Amino acid sequence: MAAHSIRAVVVGFSLVAALCWTERGLAQSHAPETSQGTVAPLTADERVAVEKLALSDQRIRAIVGPGEPRVITADVEVDKAETEAYLAGTSETPPARRVTVVLFNVQTNRAARALVSSTEGRVLSVERITASDVPFVRADADQALALAKANAAVRRAIGDTLDRFEILDTGSDASIPFAAQALPLRSTDPHDSCSTNRCLDLIFRTETGYLSVRAHVNLTKRTVTVQTGGQHR
Repeated sequence: MAAHSIRAVVVGFSLVAALCWTERGLAQSHAPETSQGTVAPLTADERVAVEKLALSDQRIRAIVGPGEPRVITADVEVDKAETEAYLAGTSETPPARRVTVVLFNVQTNRAARALVSSTEGRVLSVERITASDVPFVRADADQALALAKANAAVRRAIGDTLDRFEILDTGSDASIPFAAQALPLRSTDPHDSCSTNRCLDLIFRTETGYLSVRAHVNLTKRTVTVQTGGQHR
């Protein structure tokens, strides 16, 4: 248990600092630049079209299985040579835009990554990825908090104020009197369920400081373990 606690703190804090919720952050990273050097993200219509292409691809469906997978539209890229030629004026054709899309099926715990050409309107490549490689998004934190609020051990440890806690996004300046922060966890220990399952730790902060309660949530198994004062239960 002590080893798990150390892993939770070190891995959790390092990942949460890097991720900062994928839905908000990754969609703007590595995006194509205009001639003025500004980022040109997907429009709402482009995003819908890209996600529709990914969801209709039979290779992806074969990987993630039946059901409605979660779609995470992430990095937008352009071909470097095409971009340089267009900016130099040697080509009148704008560089093709390619979008990385991750699809995760919560029911089957299976995931795929696809490269989609928004310019050509087709899926260029598909690969299977592990569930633990799927970026964490705000929905994961919301699900973890809901599971924690439904857990009797968490309620005993925190008390009646548990229902007042809300998820606080990393880096947010919002003033929330009862804030729950999610720390994504990934383990390299093959004996640890978090090496294959999707896991989060929740820490709880009130206006007077952090509580000595940590809720370890396995999103795949939908289980919650409570740590108080260095002890799990």
